[in-house]
Amino acid sequence: MEQRWPDFALVQRIGRRAVWEGTLDPVCKRYRVRIGYEVPLAIENFSILNAQPRVQVLSPRLERHPEYEEGPIPHVYVNRAEQSLPYLCLFDPFNGEWTPSDLLAETTVPWAARYLYFYEGWLLTGKWSGGGRHPTQEELDGTQRPKAIAAV
Repeated sequence: MEQRWPDFALVQRIGRRAVWEGTLDPVCKRYRVRIGYEVPLAIENFSILNAQPRVQVLSPRLERHPEYEEGPIPHVYVNRAEQSLPYLCLFDPFNGEWTPSDLLAETTVPWAARYLYFYEGWLLTGKWSGGGRHPTQEELDGTQRPKAIAAV
């Protein structure tokens, strides 16, 4: 991480869990971002939802589009512990786009920068141009199998 993204620093490491913080500058704003990840044990029965990196925008905080203040911010997961810091949805966890063997510096950080690029566009236009598929609540709850995804 340090070699590829020198603006990111390891701020916490406890056992298998590590947290990095750094800045990304997609277009107009500079964002302070936190990435948390816990390496799963091979013997654990884990789901990709629980094993994926958790990415949050610390500042400036993500906001709703001015015309759609009641609508959701696109492609985020609710953070029940701190609702003002949602987790970014950077890939479809049910489509094999990321695995625990992928390096965060090569996947997660560039994807977070890409997300913020499209987020800034969404704030200006009200249209999400970043593509992607956000899992349904039923998929997240495990009560529905993921739908097949066609290549984009």
